[in-house]
Amino acid sequence: MDYIVKILVVILILLIQEYLSTRKNPYLGGILPIVYIGVISLFFNRLMDNNDNSSTWVILIVALCGLLSTWISGRERFKKKRQKELDRIELQNL
Repeated sequence: MDYIVKILVVILILLIQEYLSTRKNPYLGGILPIVYIGVISLFFNRLMDNNDNSSTWVILIVALCGLLSTWISGRERFKKKRQKELDRIELQNL
């Protein structure tokens, strides 16, 4: 049951990141990666207490890359959507 809650939290965070990344303001998508870096900075010593430091580093880097890649793909999708709308408006003006 504990794993299900953790998976649901991760899915919720990714959905929020996806939503914020596709908004007009590009900085909204940067909120969660910055918060993630801040939380990791605060709890870094506790995360490194276990003996398996390499897997901890891998998890930290993969999570940050996931948030950043979601932000980048959301921005690209927003730009394509905006360009499609501009093309449609231009076509109507002709």
